[in-house]
Amino acid sequence: MLVTGAIVAVNGLNPLSLIALVVSGVLAIAPKLKVSSKNETQEPITETIPTPGDFKIYRQAELNRTTASLLADGAILIAGEDGSGKSVLAGAVVEKLQDEGFMVAFIEPATPKQMLLEIAHQFEIPTENLEGKSLTADKLQRAIAQFLEENTAFIVLDDAHCCDTKFRMWLKQLCKSGVPMLLLATDPPRKDVFINIPRIELKPLPEYAIREIMIQAAAERAIALKPSELSKLQERAGGNPMLAARAVDEEYLGLDIEGADHRRYFDITPLILLAGIAFVIMRFIGLGTGDQALYIFGGIAAAVFLGLSRLLYNLPPEDRRIR
Repeated sequence: MLVTGAIVAVNGLNPLSLIALVVSGVLAIAPKLKVSSKNETQEPITETIPTPGDFKIYRQAELNRTTASLLADGAILIAGEDGSGKSVLAGAVVEKLQDEGFMVAFIEPATPKQMLLEIAHQFEIPTENLEGKSLTADKLQRAIAQFLEENTAFIVLDDAHCCDTKFRMWLKQLCKSGVPMLLLATDPPRKDVFINIPRIELKPLPEYAIREIMIQAAAERAIALKPSELSKLQERAGGNPMLAARAVDEEYLGLDIEGADHRRYFDITPLILLAGIAFVIMRFIGLGTGDQALYIFGGIAAAVFLGLSRLLYNLPPEDRRIR
């Protein structure tokens, strides 16, 4: 019915109308064909690699979470292995807060008195009394605490695990008072201020980020690395940006490195199981030969080793363990 109707409609048109209809149809379809052809030949968008001297943050999510926590008057701990980028992330946090007009004291481990003086200098807190005498450590602590209570300011402490215990206890008291602070530490102990505040564990950087860091480091040293050489060097880094840059330096100096030095782990659980099985066999030998001492020793040792293997098996994985 539809086909017959279409034929009748076409037959009813004069030749000029039919030509106009065909031309209009072609013009309507042409843009779609052009767009389709463009989409087929469009090249994929690739992420640009930073040029030598440029700075790029690969932990943007951690930067946003840390800044938001500090602005909410909270304290936060960033933990990660050496060279994982903690200091770089802290510098980005400090820069972001200062760009928004906040006061930030960024300090590194030293003696408690020196760290207190550094905080006071960065916050422009007087370190001398009216008589011109230097304030003691206790008076500096009270002056800084009073300043932080009256003003919106932030403390950022790098390598906090290296600080004196008494200084960390003072930081713990500041946290209880609602002072926003950012602590950065490598394997922080499970005590004092480290157990009171939430923490972010820095994971290894993805492969593309390590590769970009290596390409940028190679460009800064004016050396050309083949993709196969980059892949080989990337194995040394293990997701660690500092080790990635060091691997390029070692290649630049022509050092022959056998393999990676990125946190090698060796699981001894199978060895403990084998030792337990050996003592079980020793127990049966003592039973067969009638040696009571060997029988008792084999039984006790087998129980200890098998129990130890079970305990190790039930321990949480490394990434979930609080050290």
